[in-house]
Amino acid sequence: MATLEKIRGKAGLVIVVIGVGMAAFLLGDLMNSGGSMFRSKSMQIAEIDGTTVSLPEYQNYLTELEDYYKLNARTSSMDENTTQQLRQQAWDQMVQDVIMDEKYDELGIKVTPDEIFELATGKNVHPQIRQMFTNPQTGIFDKAQVINFLRQKDNDNQARFYWLFLEKQIKKERLFTKYRELMKKGMFVTTAQATAEAEAKKTKVDFDFVVKRYGSIADSTVQISESDIKAYYKANIDNYKQDPSRDIEYISFEVKPSDEDKAQTRDWISKSKIEFEDPATDAVQYVKMNAETDHVDRNMKKEQLSAVLQDFVTDAKVGEVYGPYLENETYKLSRLVAIKQIPDSVKARHILLQDPTLADSLFTLVKGGANFADVARANSKDPGSAINGGDLGWFNEGTMVKEFNDACFNGKRGDIVKVQTQFGTHIINIQAVGQPTTKYNLATLDRKISYSSKTNQDVYAQAAKFASLNKTYDKFNEGVQSENLIKRYGRSLKENDRSVANLKQSREMVRWAFTAEMHDMSEIFEFGDEYVIAFVTGIKEEGSQPMSMVKGSIERELRNKKKAEKIMADISSKKQGNDIAALAAALDSEVQSATDIDFGAFQVPGAGVEPALVALATSAKSGELSAPVAGNNGVFVVKVNNIKEGTSNIEGEKTQLKQNVTFKVDYQALESIKKNASIVDQRSKFY
Repeated sequence: MATLEKIRGKAGLVIVVIGVGMAAFLLGDLMNSGGSMFRSKSMQIAEIDGTTVSLPEYQNYLTELEDYYKLNARTSSMDENTTQQLRQQAWDQMVQDVIMDEKYDELGIKVTPDEIFELATGKNVHPQIRQMFTNPQTGIFDKAQVINFLRQKDNDNQARFYWLFLEKQIKKERLFTKYRELMKKGMFVTTAQATAEAEAKKTKVDFDFVVKRYGSIADSTVQISESDIKAYYKANIDNYKQDPSRDIEYISFEVKPSDEDKAQTRDWISKSKIEFEDPATDAVQYVKMNAETDHVDRNMKKEQLSAVLQDFVTDAKVGEVYGPYLENETYKLSRLVAIKQIPDSVKARHILLQDPTLADSLFTLVKGGANFADVARANSKDPGSAINGGDLGWFNEGTMVKEFNDACFNGKRGDIVKVQTQFGTHIINIQAVGQPTTKYNLATLDRKISYSSKTNQDVYAQAAKFASLNKTYDKFNEGVQSENLIKRYGRSLKENDRSVANLKQSREMVRWAFTAEMHDMSEIFEFGDEYVIAFVTGIKEEGSQPMSMVKGSIERELRNKKKAEKIMADISSKKQGNDIAALAAALDSEVQSATDIDFGAFQVPGAGVEPALVALATSAKSGELSAPVAGNNGVFVVKVNNIKEGTSNIEGEKTQLKQNVTFKVDYQALESIKKNASIVDQRSKFY
């Protein structure tokens, strides 16, 4: 269907995710059916808020996303990176659907077919549909085109799939929008809240302060008992939750070309030179048939060539060959095909047409003297240049596709020519040409130095020998040291990580790490040009971090609290009247100052992020030395010097608080819902 080709091109090559990333697909009958073979534990890929999801159910999401991508990108295959992105997107959509569909049902939130039709053809057309059915020449949305597409879509399977994909996305977006608006209506800011905030912020203070930092007291003077640590750990256990992770150590045996491999490549290029420099040999065709790099038929100025070829073309004649020479681990031969006097740039205009018959007619018309710019504006299918009468401005050689480029740079000023390219038929008017310059056309035969199967086998044999002699972790470390190998590390690997460090496509090693035991040795993995042997050196299971791992941070926390108590007692004993300078001297500290601090201040210059200091300063009496307060980094005492009372803007504060609430609902609601959901992710069993 022609219409599908048009709208498909406008949608781009990325998966369309509308709104806040809501799912594009329904879970389907499998999610609602009773027990089946798909419900067995071995096929379970997730459990989301008590709902078990099977691998086939997840695969439904993934398959539709992959089909949409292939249809949109006009391809039948995907690279590894795209595959992984679609897998993650399918997972995110599935999780959102399972979580949100239940909430929609509970609240009775629905989207009717009439709503969808209104979004497609009504007064407020959905932006995605508007984009797809807007005429690029006029910029006007074509409602009739939408209706025509809807009538015809069932006659084309691809068009029907395309529309259903978009329709489901719009439905999901509308459902979530209704849910989000319902949340907003249930959240409001009271006048009392706004008044309290406004009153707190209207007062600004200038004050002096003294700080006695915790670091001023030696750790050795403060003792923390094991029972104190255990009690704190137990009371704050929720702060020490951890996701499962693994640490590994590994070595890599990289497969590199041997001297023999290099010699074989050099011999091949040297033997090829005899035939390549033969005058009877078509150099360009020979390169196309035998080189590893595609031939680019381009004329280049001397300074555009590599240094070695610049020296060569200076005195070379057409047909001469330079090389063999080594460049970027590749042996090359370069033959000078032509030396031309060609302008460096050309100014031209064109008319692009899809209909060959119309092209012939218009070509005759402009050759006969018709106004080229007027004809271009009325007929050219290149909207970017048509509006300017087809004008393309000045461009350098190599900027345009080859057929267009050659017609322009081999022509003369004033020529009107017709050429065919992948985009259609072009009627070209060469308006001006730059100063002719000497350019060189070269054909380069190349052969990259690569390792042979023998070299590959030799390196694998090295890895296998090391593995057989060093099967324990202790032996592994001894072997690494004795053979002067470099040990590498994969730290805090997560169950769904796709790779380890820079190892290509090393997902299999991550999966192995989560099935192995402590200090288990892996098989020999092959990743790209490397053979890898690994050992598991750290295992963290889901739950709480052991107390031994967080003991140090707990000790610091408890020690600082005891230091705060000591410092506060010391301050109380040395505090005399309201003389802050005398107190600073007694504490071996100094007086610092801060100005224009209100209750909403994020930090205090000279102190850093210290909420307790801000609260103390904005609530203390003017001219009096405050009581000490414990902060993040030390104990503070303040003396307020000046209080500036402003006016409270209650309505402005209320507006700001409402905006904060709206922002949280718009951008944090879904993530908060997901965070509070119980999600068991078992993708690592299958991918």
